[in-house]
Amino acid sequence: MRILVQHRTEYRYSQPLLHSVQYVRLTPRSGTSQTVNRWKVTCPGADLSEWSDHYGNICHTLVIARPVTGMVIEVAGDLRTIDTAGVIPSGTTALPVEVYLRETGYTKADAAIAKFARQFRKPLADDPIGGLHAFMLAVRDTVAYEKNTTTVHTTAAETLAAGRGVCQDHAHLFISVCRQLGVPARYVSGYLCHGEGQQQTTASHAWAEALVPDLGWVSFDCANGVSATDAYIRVAVGLDYADAGPVRGVRTGGGAEVLDVTVQVSPRTIAPKPSETARPDAKKASLERQSDQQ
Repeated sequence: MRILVQHRTEYRYSQPLLHSVQYVRLTPRSGTSQTVNRWKVTCPGADLSEWSDHYGNICHTLVIARPVTGMVIEVAGDLRTIDTAGVIPSGTTALPVEVYLRETGYTKADAAIAKFARQFRKPLADDPIGGLHAFMLAVRDTVAYEKNTTTVHTTAAETLAAGRGVCQDHAHLFISVCRQLGVPARYVSGYLCHGEGQQQTTASHAWAEALVPDLGWVSFDCANGVSATDAYIRVAVGLDYADAGPVRGVRTGGGAEVLDVTVQVSPRTIAPKPSETARPDAKKASLERQSDQQ
């Protein structure tokens, strides 16, 4: 499938923003399930520098060093995906798999999660793939998908207690239970193309991957009850949202912040054009990746 992506993140501030440093993980890497034809990240008035983190994610450091009242980060991309039945080879990470057993603030298990996990220990031992799929569906049934009921800071334990959340919360709970059962698991951020035509949303997507011996990293999207197909674009991985979230950082000044996010994901035959949000004389930082095969 050929998929075009346009992702616009706009910040507006009640007072001048004096200085900002953001870590941006919005650039996918070509790999087993996808080939990036073209990808551009822009932010008018900012300096952007590219680097790779220890998970292998393509990252950018974004720096604004002069007073502004707003900031816009735009992504325009064109890539092709294939259906790998939700499986990514385990050799795609340089880190020891044991790293993905480590608890984090988002995935730390409490007594309720430990109890929830116990029911899957035997099914997982008898049939790892079948057990993981059963667990994925149990998470979906236990935690209703409801927008605006959690925040980016909600933990897996809080999600299970509330019984509601969004894709990020489903992924954290799935990962937490996997690690309780001794299964390495990681968080994946990216995009989901739901079908023909252009789809506009206010968020990207997130799911989990669990390591299955002799098979590889298998994806589990609890929010939709499926493994990833060619409709999924993998952008970043990590232990949790803190490692793989699209944008995070620190700022000085700015006062109150208003965030507006628009994501358009569509199967098309023509390439997207990033919108021109800057004045003609404005400084524009731009990093473009042409058919990155790393």
